[in-house]
Amino acid sequence: MFKVSKATIDWLLESTGAQTVYPIVYLTLINLLDKTHRSGKVREAQKKINDYGPIKKILSKAPFFWRPGEFLFKKFEGGFWQLSFLADLYANPDHPEIKRGIEFILDRADDEGFYSVHCLSANLYRAMMQFGFATDERVLKGMEYQCERIIKNNGADCFVMDYSLLPTCHMTLSKVMLALSFIPQEHFSPAMKRAKNILIREMRDTKVYVYVPSNNEKYKKEVEEYSDSVPVSRRRSLREEILTMKKEYQKSPGLGRRLEKTGWFEFGYPNSYNSDILDVMRSLAAVGARKHKEFNKALDVIKKKVRIDKSGRQYWIMENSLNDRVIAPVEEYGKPSKWITYHALSVLKHFGGISIEK
Repeated sequence: MFKVSKATIDWLLESTGAQTVYPIVYLTLINLLDKTHRSGKVREAQKKINDYGPIKKILSKAPFFWRPGEFLFKKFEGGFWQLSFLADLYANPDHPEIKRGIEFILDRADDEGFYSVHCLSANLYRAMMQFGFATDERVLKGMEYQCERIIKNNGADCFVMDYSLLPTCHMTLSKVMLALSFIPQEHFSPAMKRAKNILIREMRDTKVYVYVPSNNEKYKKEVEEYSDSVPVSRRRSLREEILTMKKEYQKSPGLGRRLEKTGWFEFGYPNSYNSDILDVMRSLAAVGARKHKEFNKALDVIKKKVRIDKSGRQYWIMENSLNDRVIAPVEEYGKPSKWITYHALSVLKHFGGISIEK
């Protein structure tokens, strides 16, 4: 049981001044204090969610994002990314531009309802379901296809993995799990259940973050040296040759030992397609994963990162930030983060319980 001070909860519930994060007020009331939507405080917080600065800024520019062309894909700035960020910030879906954006994006999925890679597809479908499209046939079709691919490949296949010894992408698994958590149980297909079990098992088997092959850097160096030896005009057609190199390398010397993903020790929010230990544990909690001894190391990392000030307030800081790349910065790098603090407490509540000081 993790003990939470009253000062911590009071800080998260701040509702006046520049430090107010209206979505956090709402989430704290609902998920940490177990208030219902009958509560006046909950209803009031919900009404103000879209007054939160980053949400307000994205929505004010929404007509610019929902337009055809390559801009949809533009990293951190395009329409695909903004829909995902709005979901990360728990925007209120009542805003008309959110529904318009979802319909616009759904019209641009491929025939199977897929958006080029697993992480992007999962982020988009999670956002759509969070914003009221959880039973939309197009969304469910896209999630079904994504789950079928995960079953087929025993993980998330991605062209980027040609340059890694790992057969599938470990980083994106938390994105798919989070998306699965928004599918109503009555629409949860056998493929979705099987994919969910694969994802949870992979996280257990790797203790969440101990998955990097020790021979990975050596392999990448050999691929780079080989690519550099080939004329520039041929480099785009090297995929089959690189995959052959990868298969041979996986046989001997193989993956080697599994190392910790050190970059995952720095917590950030939102993470977009990237991940960290807290992000994975949040997705595991959301999808209903049970407490398991293989998750203890990850939980210990989260607990050890808590800081306490003179007032007794507990907090986690923003150690990783996209603020220099996104159009709507969220909190300050290196400073106490309400987003990370809330998510850390929600994870600890799920996997061991919290007790809140009266």
